[in-house]
Amino acid sequence: MNFTGERVIPGEADVDLFNEHWARYLFASGYASGKTVLDVACGSGYGSGLLAETAAQVIGTDIAREAVDYARRHYDSRQTAFLRADCLSLPFREASFDLVVAFEIIEHIRDAPGFLIELRRVLAPNGLLLVSTPNRLYYTEDRGEVNPFHEKEYSYSEFSELLREAFPHWSILLENHVTGLLLADPNQAQDLQANRPICYQRDVTEEHSGLQKREREAYFLIALCSAAPLPAAPPVFYLPSTGNVLRERETHIHRLEEQIAETRQERDTARNQADQLELQLEERTLWAQDLDRQLAEINAYVLQLQSQYDADVSKARAELSKLQQEFEERTAWALRLDRELQFLQSTRWYRIGLKLGLNLAPGSDSSSESG
Repeated sequence: MNFTGERVIPGEADVDLFNEHWARYLFASGYASGKTVLDVACGSGYGSGLLAETAAQVIGTDIAREAVDYARRHYDSRQTAFLRADCLSLPFREASFDLVVAFEIIEHIRDAPGFLIELRRVLAPNGLLLVSTPNRLYYTEDRGEVNPFHEKEYSYSEFSELLREAFPHWSILLENHVTGLLLADPNQAQDLQANRPICYQRDVTEEHSGLQKREREAYFLIALCSAAPLPAAPPVFYLPSTGNVLRERETHIHRLEEQIAETRQERDTARNQADQLELQLEERTLWAQDLDRQLAEINAYVLQLQSQYDADVSKARAELSKLQQEFEERTAWALRLDRELQFLQSTRWYRIGLKLGLNLAPGSDSSSESG
């Protein structure tokens, strides 16, 4: 099962995110001792496993088959059972459970009133329901983030109205992250590792403006609901293993230093690559300039050849024109001579000369003398 941010998987979720969810189950475990417990939308099942450490029996349900399969593989025990079920139609008889836990599910449900009625149906008359949801004023408005998986989110007042319609007795606690200092004997500190969340119970003696501020700044709202009067829920302190703020900051600083060193190394590598590229660019620029010079020389030579060719063509055309004129003149001269010869040969004197054996060729000495 892959971690999507909606179903928390131990070892894969961010530490702070896991602590938020883990703290709520630790808080619920204080009410689970010897009880029959229903963990609605149990997800990966780690919370059901925790509740089963003190509960008589824990049944975890989830709509996703992969979540139920994961929970069975990792948290199956004699006190736990996991099954696939729709939280709006639970497969249990009325008043089957002493404690019902429904953490981070109501904001995913369109019919929230129907959901609370169904939880009350399976809850024993004097049983307790613990239901939590992120505070809309903090998670959505102040942080400016919208969760696409949520159907409806609630502020303190909106959550109060919703609970009031389903239960005669309810109380809302505020869960928040704080930075603190712990002074304790090691054995006492070990007792604190029983892990309790920081929950602030609404105090009606506080000023109204202070209440509104605390209700707005709370990360999560945790409601205790019952058909019977509720016992007081005193504030508790949850000290997670990551609660050593100084150590966490030192670790964070060390990681930042490592990241800085890696960044510097990447920067130096990038600079070396840039220098090599610049050198290659200079070499290719010189090569391109040399090609430009050669191309310019070739172009000049081509222009020279073109000019010489044009001159030779003009000269050849002139000579050809002259030869053509001479040819025409000589042709005309030859035709004239041919006509004169034909005329001469047609005369009586030419025929008499032939009979007398005289040489009467045109232009000959004998013809001149005989004339």
